[in-house]
Amino acid sequence: MDTDSIVRGISAGDQRIIARAISIIEEDNDRSYDIIRSIYGMTGRAHIIGITGPPGVGKSTMIGVLSRKLTEMGKKVSILAVDASSPFSGGTILGNRIRMQDTLSRYGIYMRSVSNRGMTGGLSRSTWNIVKVLDAAGSDFIIIETVGAGQSDIDIVYLADTVIVTLAPGLGDSIQAIKSGMMEIGDIFVINKMDREDSFFALKDIMDNVYERNGWMPRVVGTNSLKAEGYDDLIKAIGDHQKFSEMNGDKRRIRYREEVRLALSRIVDRQVWKEFGKILQSGEIDAYYDDHIDPNTVATEIFMHNGEMPQGHSVEKRIGF
Repeated sequence: MDTDSIVRGISAGDQRIIARAISIIEEDNDRSYDIIRSIYGMTGRAHIIGITGPPGVGKSTMIGVLSRKLTEMGKKVSILAVDASSPFSGGTILGNRIRMQDTLSRYGIYMRSVSNRGMTGGLSRSTWNIVKVLDAAGSDFIIIETVGAGQSDIDIVYLADTVIVTLAPGLGDSIQAIKSGMMEIGDIFVINKMDREDSFFALKDIMDNVYERNGWMPRVVGTNSLKAEGYDDLIKAIGDHQKFSEMNGDKRRIRYREEVRLALSRIVDRQVWKEFGKILQSGEIDAYYDDHIDPNTVATEIFMHNGEMPQGHSVEKRIGF
């Protein structure tokens, strides 16, 4: 299928072609960037919601309820679940997401699970471009679920228009959020599982510690996903932040800069591999392993010699062998 056909299918909201396009995007090759260039003018309408939080707080259930509620309001919703291949809890996460996908497809909600492609907890470059595909396909809301670990929290701040930090009572999440810096990334804080006895203490902990950032006072909402309670308040908070974001376009400008940085990084990576890949794949470099020379010194020498192995044992001479 050629690029023009794929672009037409994305524009028409054809889920089969959208799935095909995402598979191409995940390959992160020249064809994937042809697609992005072709659809870029069709993007920018969707409101991107990033949902993060520690495991066990009920993010997937919450996303299921929220997406159904938005669909009932006549909104087109897509879900991107990142890092289904987690080596620690991947089996459970993936199983939950497959069941969730089967349920949501009945509501016309498109869901896709993607790997972080070895980005150490962060979002892969392809994730950003997959969002572009879902945006061009006419989504009103794109919900991105991350596992809530380290770099993914930082990345989601750049990618999402609204960041929702999800916590649960009884797990020490509220105290941990205050200590770990999660208070700095959330536009909305959700205390899920409000049916628990200590839920109001967790709610109060967060309410006492939120503070205004860049003109926005983060909202704190309590939900009970099993009974779909509290979602009117959550949707109102999302709507309020969406209006705020539309009036203040700084976040999208920052996102654009980050996207350019990622594109530059991709170009540099490819050029580095083109220049230095041959020597990395050769057995010549093993001699320096045998001599126990540190990788930074070897890499510096290779770089200075334009991808060629240093002649005359310059590495050994430089470090005093």
